[in-house]
Amino acid sequence: MLPPVNVLPGERRGYVEGPEGQVHYRELGKGDPIVLVHQAPWGSIQYRRAIPVLAAAGYRVIVPDLPGHGMSDPPRESASIEAYAETVAAVITALALPPVAVVGHHGGGLVAARLAAAHPARVRALVTDNMPYYTAAQRAERAAHLSDVQEIKPDGSHFTDRWAVVRRIADPAWSDETVHVGIVAYFANGPWKEDGHRAAPAYDLEADLDRIACPTLVIASHADRLFPMGRQLVERRPGWNYAELPGGAGMVFERAPEWADPILKFLNS
Repeated sequence: MLPPVNVLPGERRGYVEGPEGQVHYRELGKGDPIVLVHQAPWGSIQYRRAIPVLAAAGYRVIVPDLPGHGMSDPPRESASIEAYAETVAAVITALALPPVAVVGHHGGGLVAARLAAAHPARVRALVTDNMPYYTAAQRAERAAHLSDVQEIKPDGSHFTDRWAVVRRIADPAWSDETVHVGIVAYFANGPWKEDGHRAAPAYDLEADLDRIACPTLVIASHADRLFPMGRQLVERRPGWNYAELPGGAGMVFERAPEWADPILKFLNS
């Protein structure tokens, strides 16, 4: 059976107006608000298994699609981490949320960190899940090796080609279902699918690190290629909390209760 890629059982969906146009979001649960920020080139559907876990723990979970992702409008100008953060801030304002806990995965962690730095009154806690902490040289190298080719092939092989790419570069723990949902999201994002991957290396996280004042948890997963950066972050900000997970980037997709455990312990403390 094909998994749903747009609707989760029991969720509420809506749109708010953001600085880049309409912003789609999904929401589940009641209680203190948690905002989840997805990685590129996914959308809010990335958290399809984590949302119910956090909602069942007594939280109101809000997950926006960043501009050019999911069902949100594309960016009006060049995409940036700063603009993505302003979009999330607009969602918080439009929904009249009290200060939120914000959780970001990979590049979404950069968005969450920028939000905490730029809007400290709106963020009560920050969780970064395998967030990149690039040096200037790493940022330049990353930016130089991005490809944004998306060709529709008459035999439909662009889908199987992408499947092979994902199986080569993504967490091998991803299930076939996760790969399928990821590929649907990838092609649904059209010509904006790599905006997030371009925005990440263009953003200087170092410039914002000292501005983040809220309690912060850094999560690092052993099999994630960004694992060493977690330790580097807490060495840079020694007052931050730190937790390690046994898997890789697939933890949020395939092992949501384990992924959520350190987050819930941190927030409940």
